[in-house]
Amino acid sequence: MSLFIQFTEQRKLDLSKKPVGIYRGKYEWVSEHSAANGDCSLLVRAATLQLDDGQWQCQVTASNYNVQDALSSPPAALAVRVPPQSPRILFNGSHVLPGQNITVPAGSRATVVCEARYGNPPAYIEWYLVERPRVWAARSVLEMGATRSAHGKRLKCRAHHPSIPPPYYRDSYTMLDVTYVPVVSIMGADASELSSLEEHISVLSLECKADGNPKPYVWWTKNGQIIATNGPKLILAPVTRNHSGTYGCQARNSLGTSDSVKIDIDVKYPPRVTWVGPDFIIDANLFSQVTLECRAEGNPHPLYQWYHRPESTIHSNDNKIFDDDYLISSTTQLQLHNVSYHQHGKYICVAKNYIGHEEKIHLSEEIILKVLGPPMGFEATSVHAWRGGEGRVHATVCASPAPDDATWMWGSWRLDVPSEIGRYRALDKEEVDGCYRYTLCIDDVGQPDAGDYILHVENERGFTSLTVSLIVHDNFSVTEATRAAPVIAAALVIAALAVLLLCVVVRCRRRRGSVEYKTDELNSEVKVLPADALYGPQPSQGSSDSRHAGTTTVETSCPRYSPAAMQVRHAAVVLQPPTTV
Repeated sequence: MSLFIQFTEQRKLDLSKKPVGIYRGKYEWVSEHSAANGDCSLLVRAATLQLDDGQWQCQVTASNYNVQDALSSPPAALAVRVPPQSPRILFNGSHVLPGQNITVPAGSRATVVCEARYGNPPAYIEWYLVERPRVWAARSVLEMGATRSAHGKRLKCRAHHPSIPPPYYRDSYTMLDVTYVPVVSIMGADASELSSLEEHISVLSLECKADGNPKPYVWWTKNGQIIATNGPKLILAPVTRNHSGTYGCQARNSLGTSDSVKIDIDVKYPPRVTWVGPDFIIDANLFSQVTLECRAEGNPHPLYQWYHRPESTIHSNDNKIFDDDYLISSTTQLQLHNVSYHQHGKYICVAKNYIGHEEKIHLSEEIILKVLGPPMGFEATSVHAWRGGEGRVHATVCASPAPDDATWMWGSWRLDVPSEIGRYRALDKEEVDGCYRYTLCIDDVGQPDAGDYILHVENERGFTSLTVSLIVHDNFSVTEATRAAPVIAAALVIAALAVLLLCVVVRCRRRRGSVEYKTDELNSEVKVLPADALYGPQPSQGSSDSRHAGTTTVETSCPRYSPAAMQVRHAAVVLQPPTTV
């Protein structure tokens, strides 16, 4: 009987062709009668690799020396299976213990050897990287490219052999230690958070993530300069304007230094006026030019507004803009040309910006502008008074410094302010909106008092004169008003009856289908009273129309003026040019 074992690697072990005798317990005939029956099948017991592995041949000798009838059987292969040793991994000629790392630079190629010795037939070698077959070949050498993603993965060598107990393989493994230059990234902040950082309110925490082998050292930079941090984390709590800048994150290990990853931090803060001028109190000559300037800091860069607060305006809180403050400019510089007394007062600079959607403002200190010059008058052309009452002649002038001398003059009279002569009293000046109001009072005013009154005002810078006309109206007594009352009542009744009659006539004519009528005749029934008919006497007529028979005419010396004429009407304000001394 022929015994053989098939094996993959066609390894041959030739026998020395020495005859092998029959030894009980080692080499025996398959059957006791095998030789007699011509069956030469051989039973090999306790086969060993050294003695029995190889090619076996059965030979039959010649029947005699004269006949060439010797026979030889074809060779029969006998393969003795011997399990191999556990596989071993070798790297750079050194044995790598199971679980031990092999270090390979990223991007390079590594040669790893796996051997399983003393097996017959030779074992099949299988490589696994991340539990997937990498190489299947009879060779036990693996060439692989090292990548960053393979770092920390298990490289396993598996030896398959049919003589190994189920599952017919043994494993050996190593851990890949791929070395590479660090790569960094910044974590912890998005664009919306970075755009709304507000001083003393926001908190910012950033982390520099570094991926490298060997483990890298991480540091932070600000505007190119290394800053001290607690490891890879950068914590700004709370942020201030000094934290604004360009921050960089880098890492280094024995293989090299990473590229710098940068992030811009822009801390917002409300505006603050840092300077306003040229001074807090400014004296300016009349009709000169004045330039006010405001400087402020803030992020975003602040916008500017100038407000004018008249000197007479009083507020309980000056650190606020009120509705009666006038917005006059939106630039950092305010230029006032040909300044006048109306521009006298306080000026406030407002700086504002927006953080997120919230408006932030800051007010400057007040600048007080004093306009210096000679008196200038607001001329009132005329005033009115009633006979027998008190007449008041008013005039207003603006001056800085304040007038130190004022005189009322009319006819041959001259009255200093303040003083009085008989019925005439010159009141002291009254300050109004930075200007001065002068009043001359006349008791028991009469027609002789009507005329022009001149106010002469002086200060250290010049003088001016204003002319005001006084118009005196005759009085309207109570007795005369009592007499006129029936006339007024009768006129009102007649007017009402006329309107009623007109309505009746029109309605009647419409009912008759006649729409033609003479408006002149109807109008002739209506008496149009003059404007002063209710307050003045009706002229007597010698031949009175019968339609006016019921009208009572009262002759009186009452003046033809309504009570509305008693109201003092102020003329338009006119600036009178000053006279300089």
